Amino acid sequence: MKRESVFARVEELRKQITRAKLDGYIVFDPKNVYYFTGFKDISNATLGLIIPAEGELDLWTYPLSYTLAKEEAKNCVVNNVESGEKLYQKVAEKIGGMGFTAIGFDKMSADEYLMLSKTIPKVKLNQKSDFVLGLRGVKSREEINLIKEAAKLADIGAECGIEVVKSGMREYEVAAEIEYEMRRNGSEGVAFETLVASGPRSALPHGISTSRIIKKGELVVMDLGATYQGYRSDITRTLIVGQPSDKQKKIFEIVLKAQEIAFQKIRSGISGRDVDAVCREFIKKSGYGDNFIHGLGHGVGLDVHDPPRLSPSSKDVLFAGNVVTDEPGIYIEGYGGVRIEDMVLVKEEGAQMLTKAKKPVLA
Repeated sequence: MKRESVFARVEELRKQITRAKLDGYIVFDPKNVYYFTGFKDISNATLGLIIPAEGELDLWTYPLSYTLAKEEAKNCVVNNVESGEKLYQKVAEKIGGMGFTAIGFDKMSADEYLMLSKTIPKVKLNQKSDFVLGLRGVKSREEINLIKEAAKLADIGAECGIEVVKSGMREYEVAAEIEYEMRRNGSEGVAFETLVASGPRSALPHGISTSRIIKKGELVVMDLGATYQGYRSDITRTLIVGQPSDKQKKIFEIVLKAQEIAFQKIRSGISGRDVDAVCREFIKKSGYGDNFIHGLGHGVGLDVHDPPRLSPSSKDVLFAGNVVTDEPGIYIEGYGGVRIEDMVLVKEEGAQMLTKAKKPVLA
């Protein structure tokens, strides 16, 4: 990650810090540390980054991550927390000596919050995770390029799953083939646990891969993603092993059309709620309104669920640079389900599909 990128992000955060009349901000989420410093710790080690409204940044880490942090972290001083010492205590002590009266933070546990409050009782702690999430929602050109690479790897995984799945395979066998192919082509790892759900289990939106044997004539939903330089991808494809029934074809065609309707609606300036609504209304008119049981989509970036949201309750407005999923689904308990998902880059006018794996045609 370029130094210029992390420096610009820090300056944008500082504008929010100043507007909120805070003296600084503490970052504990490892993904946010990466976002602001370029230091990526895949072990998710305990990290603490102090970003004052003005002046030098301080990154605190334990010995196992210290050497790598010294090499990778940009625009900050890296401090080593000795074994036996508590990182949160060291961060609190540093803040206590900076003369702060109020500081924001992204996230911490209740115990950690109480420890900091006890150590620096005169400093007001303000949970302001929206400061960082707001920045992360709109991707830079560099981030979009990384996400595009992650999307290519997801396409490879999805195409692999489509090719290998057959009657007699276990769900986890299909998942293993998908993950191996993505890894072999450059993925750092899965973006989330690969989901392969077959038969009646395909009606479970988050049905994990199990030892269930896939049978001829069944719906199979495959939800997967890759990771590239910290950025994630997310794609879902549904297929049928063997010849589809008329009902299966009908459901598939409704979901495929609903996805296209939503895609045509996506653009900068529209609300996530409005995009969801046009897709949801089509599925409702098709007779399956009660079977679309989740929001249309979500942002994707350093986390597989980033802002913004596309759902009936979303208050988010889409902006150019957002990367979101378009994933309508129909789920019939005891029968099966269909979901088709792609990643979409929001542009000033319209949108660009980032995942391009083939969608099986149910003839």
